[in-house]
Amino acid sequence: MLKTETEAKTTSQVEKASKASKAKRANSANYLFLIAGVPLVALIIAMFPALQARNPWMLVNTIIMGVAGLLLQAVPFTLIGVLVSAAVETWITADFIEKHAPKSIANGFLAAILAGVCVPVCDCVVVPTFSRLVARKLPLPCAVTFLCAVPVVNPVSIWATWYAFADVPAVAVTRVALGVGVALLVGVSFVIFPVKSQVLREKFFIKSCGSTCDSCDFDNNDGPLISFKDHLKIYAHHVYADFMRLMPIILFGTTVASIIRVWLGADPASKINTTTVFVAIPAMMLIAYASSLCSSSDAVIARSLAASLPMSSVIVFLLFGPMLDIKNTLMLIEDFKGKFVIRLTATIVVICLLAALLVHLAWGVML
Repeated sequence: MLKTETEAKTTSQVEKASKASKAKRANSANYLFLIAGVPLVALIIAMFPALQARNPWMLVNTIIMGVAGLLLQAVPFTLIGVLVSAAVETWITADFIEKHAPKSIANGFLAAILAGVCVPVCDCVVVPTFSRLVARKLPLPCAVTFLCAVPVVNPVSIWATWYAFADVPAVAVTRVALGVGVALLVGVSFVIFPVKSQVLREKFFIKSCGSTCDSCDFDNNDGPLISFKDHLKIYAHHVYADFMRLMPIILFGTTVASIIRVWLGADPASKINTTTVFVAIPAMMLIAYASSLCSSSDAVIARSLAASLPMSSVIVFLLFGPMLDIKNTLMLIEDFKGKFVIRLTATIVVICLLAALLVHLAWGVML
């Protein structure tokens, strides 16, 4: 018996040493990139203005400036989202959610909507937190409602829309009302047709824990109690791991979005046929998806398009973009299985299309 315990202890020590070795190699690679890669990238970027000046058709500098602008929007909010998601991973356990989460689906929906109204964050933030909540066994319909509601009905988004459309306050009211309605309908769809299998990828649990994280070894009921200082160390580790995991996705998404925005030009409305809403609505949904604008700033862009497009297409631009864009899709694909991502995407697209058509039919009555 004693020999078996000794062998188990030795095996555990070897596994921890192996994890620590892998973590050191990963950190060494990160430091090498910071020392050698960053100056090289900076030198290449510094050459782009001269390259575009010699070859005007190569809009590389314009694209880089667009990427920089999108990163300035996305990175601060992404950091906020990482701080929130790491807090969920560190301090919110499955037992806590089971004990304190609303017992009925209706109350869960209400809590998700209220969280959306109270949390001052944008769409760059919500996917990491959504992933953590699903991993912590929050009912999927409630988590999906939270995912869709937060980017649209958060106070920053409401204020930005109200400010941009000060002369047409019905736009802000419609955006909030439809945001709540679409989020609830998407959540209800997962109640009517429930998902019976795990939606998170297996690698999410590995990546979210990290190679040196011991937080998964502790359990509130069975495991040893750890100090608040140790919790802070675990929290800091999760913040670092999540931020490093998300930044390549953010960078790739902003690059693609910048290329598309350069192609669209200063007047995206000129690229689409505005004579019929059946063309304008899907086109504006595509533009919203590809542009990957922050939900705290998209209202200003929507205002510039309102004069040349049907109002229903402007509303769907404000509604669909925060719920689903290139960055969010890449984050979802990273954490969730493809079947779930396809279903969620299709559900949001269909419901937003129907909501836009409803706005088209009712807009004259509202004014």
